[in-house]
Amino acid sequence: MPIDLEQFKPAYEKWVEESMPDFQAGKMAEILKKYPSIIPDDIPWTSYTGKLSEKAFVLITSAGLYLKDSQPAFDTLSIHGDPSVREIPKAIQQREIGIAHGHYDHSLVEQDINIIFPIHRLIELENEGIIGKAVDTHYSYSYVNNVAPLVTEAVPKMISRIKADGADVVLLVPI
Repeated sequence: MPIDLEQFKPAYEKWVEESMPDFQAGKMAEILKKYPSIIPDDIPWTSYTGKLSEKAFVLITSAGLYLKDSQPAFDTLSIHGDPSVREIPKAIQQREIGIAHGHYDHSLVEQDINIIFPIHRLIELENEGIIGKAVDTHYSYSYVNNVAPLVTEAVPKMISRIKADGADVVLLVPI
């Protein structure tokens, strides 16, 4: 069953209206209990086949990573979250990464980005010949409560770019 956004939208709008006072008071645990989660009957899945050493890999994280010098931070103040996506280059260095996500502790990630975005571990696997390659562009988004624009706009664009880059394997790193 695909995600039914027509069912989600009115439930989400009601949730926003009812949750706004708790959101403004910083009571995230309270509003998350009432969130109108979408749980599809089936999960799209493609079984892995082939040799790792012949495959191209891409990382996607919901950690809220962005390039400090060239990309805007994600909106962390809205109850809706931010459905946009940031492209993260393979050659990224720790000092170039910013984190805009208000719902987890950043302290360990600020020491080692690989905790939530294991790009350097992926490059090591590439250099050792264990995987074929890490593609040049990887992706991050932040928390998103209004999933409709994420599902209808951001994800299709991201999938198109991933396919154009020739990625065979997507590694999802949820936060």
